[in-house]
Amino acid sequence: MAKKKRTALWVTVGILGFIVILLLGSLVFVEVSIKNLDSSLDEKQNQVVAAFEARSKVITKLTGALKSKMSLDPEVFTEIEKAEKQLKSATDVKALSDANLRVDTAIDKLIYVMREKYYYLDNAALWPIEEDMDSARSRIVIESTDFNSVAKDYNYAIENFPGDFLSEIFGHVKTEAFQIVEYKDIRE
Repeated sequence: MAKKKRTALWVTVGILGFIVILLLGSLVFVEVSIKNLDSSLDEKQNQVVAAFEARSKVITKLTGALKSKMSLDPEVFTEIEKAEKQLKSATDVKALSDANLRVDTAIDKLIYVMREKYYYLDNAALWPIEEDMDSARSRIVIESTDFNSVAKDYNYAIENFPGDFLSEIFGHVKTEAFQIVEYKDIRE
């Protein structure tokens, strides 16, 4: 009888041990998944910032082509410079989104003023720059959408069990999504 009790005890300990190992393995798997998503978020954010930098180069070309021709409206260019400066100093997603929106608003104002007051400018010379601007804006939308997709997965992982438990332990915090700007073709 004692042998049966010992055997039953070892079977119970073995089953409990297996369950504990299975639970710990699951927690490790979820934590590794969260860390991979976090790493992917960093990579995606860098790609969004690279898209902003590519657009910044186009903005430099556009403002260089227009600044001397639009000398009666220096505030338009000042606003672009301030917005670009804000974008370059932004580090988190919210600040990057806000600065991006400010840059786009300033660019749209430049295009509006150019068309309303300086309609006589040689548009053929500006078309390649405008095409580059549209391409840069499209890239920003693509990269921001990719970031937001990973951010959604990351936030889901850290807000649901067992990720929420692990977030308490390892300090994972919810991430913001990028604001996706609805761009109009600037050549319209």
